[in-house]
Amino acid sequence: MEEYSWRCPLPIQLSPEQERVVGRAINYGLIRMPEDVVEIDIETIRQRLEERLPPTSVKNDDKSVADWSRQLHAWIHSHSTEAPPLPDDALGRESIYQGRGL
Repeated sequence: MEEYSWRCPLPIQLSPEQERVVGRAINYGLIRMPEDVVEIDIETIRQRLEERLPPTSVKNDDKSVADWSRQLHAWIHSHSTEAPPLPDDALGRESIYQGRGL
């Protein structure tokens, strides 16, 4: 899919309601200046894009997320399931932090 490149002509015109919201956000300390709105919106758009993009489109060390996930699951399933279950008291706070003074 071809990437779309777009440059925003500034300044951006806000509606009176949008100006009121930005003013309230500044008054309540959510943002410092009106320009901060753009950064917040860009981050929101980035998060929404990441939610909608297929996992294989995200790269990490030249491996796709799907490859990483497949390797993780293979590693998980490579461990034995024959170990006896832990007794209930082994999962208690006292047992976990024993000897640590907590």
